[in-house]
Amino acid sequence: MSELQDDFQATVENIAQDARQLEAIEREKADLDAADPRAITLSQRAEQIAEQLHHKTMAERDLTETAAAEG
Repeated sequence: MSELQDDFQATVENIAQDARQLEAIEREKADLDAADPRAITLSQRAEQIAEQLHHKTMAERDLTETAAAEG
């Protein structure tokens, strides 16, 4: 497997892990009152994960574009 493919696979797995974390946070928040201080903390964590996901998906796209250009 090429280094590019290894990087792509690692990125895919990392994105999936972050998505699972985000899903777990959202499930936990669903049982909370909006005024619960834990909701604030969980929302902040969800926002951090979402921002990381954005950067990781951009990197993933770059990897796929590079792989496509290499043929």
